[in-house]
Amino acid sequence: MDKIFYSPVDIPDRRQGEPMKDIYQSIYDKLEKIGVFSVNQYTVIERPPDLPLCIDRLSPDVYALSQNPVIDGVVFADPDMEIRVSHRTRTAEPLSFQDRSGKRVVYPESGKVNLTAKNELAEYLDRWLSDLLSKGFIRSQ
Repeated sequence: MDKIFYSPVDIPDRRQGEPMKDIYQSIYDKLEKIGVFSVNQYTVIERPPDLPLCIDRLSPDVYALSQNPVIDGVVFADPDMEIRVSHRTRTAEPLSFQDRSGKRVVYPESGKVNLTAKNELAEYLDRWLSDLLSKGFIRSQ
């Protein structure tokens, strides 16, 4: 019996009958819709009553997104994610995640990748960006 292997782009999406978009392309598209790539240094998007979204451009291809609740007078980064983008391939991947409970890193040291963290953080980031978009977090120029 022959086995058939599909790339993630070839597997049909049962809901829409179209090929599934790679999660890293999906993340890139959502960052673009929010307006992250137009940030030169730092900006905040406010959509009361939700927590503001802070966007930092850390380098030409790395951004940090965070929401910072104040709990008992202390500001927490919850969540705070660093994301690397490739405009050439229109993809984006999480590099790190931090919240009140601690920090997770995708690349703990040079040449090593924590695949579990990478996959889980990509799924989390994709859901978080969808939630932000549904609440109207879109940067006006």
